[in-house]
Amino acid sequence: MAADELFESSTRSSGDLTGVFEYDGDVGYFYLYETAGGEGRKITGAIRVLAGEPDFGQGDLAIRWDGTETRVALFIRSQPWAVFDTRTGAKYGGAYRVGSQTELPPEITDSFA
Repeated sequence: MAADELFESSTRSSGDLTGVFEYDGDVGYFYLYETAGGEGRKITGAIRVLAGEPDFGQGDLAIRWDGTETRVALFIRSQPWAVFDTRTGAKYGGAYRVGSQTELPPEITDSFA
């Protein structure tokens, strides 16, 4: 499934942080943006999700915050592939591969159930 560009985002309810997935036709990254304070947006974290042509499209993407809004995840086909923990600054996942399964720790993925 060829895609020139893909983009998906979700801002937590307080409006200060946004999770963003961007695929530019070559590489896809999941970013954490700080939106509050100062001018514009500031990237506070990046996780490389894939390089090359994805086998998914816009409709296969979702970005969700957990119930406490301290973690944000990129979901591809309903599976979490990359997560930022805004409390600890930890980053998890990335490295999407066709036909593979997510390898995120259960204690991270369970927070999105």
